[in-house]
Amino acid sequence: MGAVAEDLIPILTRFHREVVLPDIKRIVGDLRDEMNGKFAALDTHFDEIYKRFDRLETEYQMLVAGLKRVEERLDRVEQRLDAVEKKLDKVAVRSELLELKARVDALQGQVQALEERLDA
Repeated sequence: MGAVAEDLIPILTRFHREVVLPDIKRIVGDLRDEMNGKFAALDTHFDEIYKRFDRLETEYQMLVAGLKRVEERLDRVEQRLDAVEKKLDKVAVRSELLELKARVDALQGQVQALEERLDA
């Protein structure tokens, strides 16, 4: 290398150390700070999402428990309706039986009247 090239090496080294390196450090530092800010905002956003999921999970569990209570009450109502239907069926059968007895009594009266007419 020539003398000019050898003279440029210390100058370029100094230029790199005093100008280029501080600029690179500043740029990298700015990018790091910007990324840290974005990550912090992202962490906050994720925290909010987790809180929302936690509330939704709680509400879901409350809905499941409420639905279970409604199903249990519905089962009890159905059982009571079945019992009422059975009683109504018995009442209906008893009513029909009484009606049939009344018809039989009426028919027996008519048969007796016919027998009396025939005997006369």
